[in-house]
Amino acid sequence: MDTLIVAKQNQLGLKMAQKLEKELTKKFRSHIADCSIQFDPSTAKRLKKRGMSIKKFSGDMLITVGGDGTMLWASHQTNVPILPVKIEGHGFLCTVDFESLLKNLDKLITKEYTVTERLRIKCNKIKYDRIEKYFSRIFPRIYPMSLNEIVFARKRPSKILNVEFVIDDVAFRFSGDGLMFSTPSGSTAYSLSAGGSIIDPSLDVITITPLYPFFSNIKPMVIPASKQIILKVTAGDCSIIVDGHGGEYVKADSEFLIEKGEPLKVINLEEHNFYKKFRTQFLQGQ
Repeated sequence: MDTLIVAKQNQLGLKMAQKLEKELTKKFRSHIADCSIQFDPSTAKRLKKRGMSIKKFSGDMLITVGGDGTMLWASHQTNVPILPVKIEGHGFLCTVDFESLLKNLDKLITKEYTVTERLRIKCNKIKYDRIEKYFSRIFPRIYPMSLNEIVFARKRPSKILNVEFVIDDVAFRFSGDGLMFSTPSGSTAYSLSAGGSIIDPSLDVITITPLYPFFSNIKPMVIPASKQIILKVTAGDCSIIVDGHGGEYVKADSEFLIEKGEPLKVINLEEHNFYKKFRTQFLQGQ
């Protein structure tokens, strides 16, 4: 059984990652003859352990030790099932906390867990002329698949961003701070803060949420994830931000295709009620 541990890069994250390796080693080697436990390169370097690139890892599972940010960062680089473990912070996407994980390590050996799929969306730049296509082959710009949201936002605070997006050959124009495309997983994150709807993660939909519209009547929209969305930056310099991590700046007239990507496989050691978890973490005391 091959496992990769990805830790939040602070003192607590490194400490818990080291403790997890120790406990997993004891459990695995008493039950499984062939097992391997490694760390992501950053964690390995700081702990002076064996490291393995997340992108190159093709083992059985990846365990993130931290919170939602650690999980999101790892999800950009892998299609291997992830067990997201919360040690601090909000951790709404995490399926288990560290204490519960240690109590249920036997389930990893016996595979008494469920694997659910979480929708991810992807964004690709549309290339038209020969020169652009040629340079894109030499210097490809690949955006990571998004588990939460892809945001097109104005680069300069003093300038308005103008975009046009097309769904089923129908064009919508928007002016304002930006436009967000989010998954059900992301509906309880940035999208919620921007006025988007809370979406059950079992639904296969994409939410389009306007960010501070300027004389625009466009409201948040929920569309089937099977739809393809073409977006064009019509005026203003634009920042593309994926899950708060990756992205770049693009100029006006750039066009993009936003569509459903390969889902992320998430490991669950225990059953979860989405609505109960939301009420507990977001509405506690109301």
